[in-house]
Amino acid sequence: NLGNLYATLKQSDKAIENYQAAIKIDNLFYPAKVNLAMLYNQQNQKDKAEQLLRDVVTTHPELYEIHYSLGLLLAEKKRYEESAKHLAVASEGMPNRARIHYNLGKLLDFLRKDHEAEAALIKALKLESNNLEFLYALAEFYLKKGKMQKAKEIAEQIVSKHPTQRVGHDLLNLIEKRR
Repeated sequence: NLGNLYATLKQSDKAIENYQAAIKIDNLFYPAKVNLAMLYNQQNQKDKAEQLLRDVVTTHPELYEIHYSLGLLLAEKKRYEESAKHLAVASEGMPNRARIHYNLGKLLDFLRKDHEAEAALIKALKLESNNLEFLYALAEFYLKKGKMQKAKEIAEQIVSKHPTQRVGHDLLNLIEKRR
């Protein structure tokens, strides 16, 4: 708790000292490890953050939120395949969290795993059907794959659900030019 207090007060050194003291007292007390990992990540000490998050997912594999955090951290470190594995675990453990499916879909698209990427992006959109970012991601995915009809259908949804946003209209214009 002192670590949390000092982190809130922006006294990082004292926060780190107290998180480390809590871990020394009880090495299985994962909240202190997670909080310390987040603080290290904020300080761009990504290797230290990664090690702590790995410790937590090893001892508590059921903590899907930590798999998600580790997956995001690994993506920042450009370790995409490993990141995808942790994001997939998180998406299975927290199937109703649209953002996880979205992030997984974008990463799988980057890794050129088209079928899995499409499924993850569709899942995100099913969970939050009005989310402009998710709609755009799926339209962009279809556009890149040359699936113009599917891209057009999503672009039309963007225009219908977000008529004041230029992106939907711009996508429709782009699709018409490519046809």
